[in-house]
Amino acid sequence: MKVAYMTNAWGNVMAHCAAANNVNGAYYVSTGADSEAISGIASAGFERIEIFDGNLTAYEGRENDFEKLLEDNHVSLLAVYSAANFIYDEILPEELYRIKKVATFAKRFGATQIALGGGATRYDGVREDDYAKLAKGLDAVTELAESLGMTVSFHPHMGSLVETPEQLDKVMANTRISLCPDTGHVLLGGGDPIAVAEKYLDRIKYIHLKDVTKDGMFCPLGAGVIDFSALQKVLNKADHEILYAIECDGWNGDPASGAKMTHQYLKDVLGFDN
Repeated sequence: MKVAYMTNAWGNVMAHCAAANNVNGAYYVSTGADSEAISGIASAGFERIEIFDGNLTAYEGRENDFEKLLEDNHVSLLAVYSAANFIYDEILPEELYRIKKVATFAKRFGATQIALGGGATRYDGVREDDYAKLAKGLDAVTELAESLGMTVSFHPHMGSLVETPEQLDKVMANTRISLCPDTGHVLLGGGDPIAVAEKYLDRIKYIHLKDVTKDGMFCPLGAGVIDFSALQKVLNKADHEILYAIECDGWNGDPASGAKMTHQYLKDVLGFDN
């Protein structure tokens, strides 16, 4: 299926151990075995993956191992997920260096997409000019991605500077980056995924489909409250290609079973072809 599935459904989502004392090491990692995740994704019927920057850069110096992992499971790498604070001027060059390093490495394996989170929240509260700093940083990564022939899309995220629709509007009005709305995070941030898709349709090139239960937990598509059929009708109106990825991190069920459930939902309900 030409939809990517994120490997972070296996294990816990954490920061790399180097993040505490090295900005260049501030990667995301999922603690599940990459081999188990990629095998489970392939077995469910998916042909593409997205992976965290920390999991991917672990293959520096042993690139053949990752290539073999993809080949053995007949999947390709579509996207890498990375993030940065963006609001602290002194470390911004370090963060941009790290993202460029990650993107260049991902491109080596055929990735065309960068899903980009970020926008730190300060201990004493958000400062209004943080939104402008974030927008400036996002534009810098956009230029970086374009120089590599890749597409970068901003991913709003709970626990960051951009949770609510109002916060998203503040940033998107001042940056030219594409938008990767994560349906689960949009909903938990008080937004309507369908309304966000309608508003920013011309800027959506890559999207994360994630379902949420009534209790606010992430889950396989179709097991939660989001109306993906209505969302799909909006996305189908776009006059450009939109690429899809699925996320199901934080679900308390078996991740391989969750991937199979989602694949069946995509096929039966949303009409995605194998």
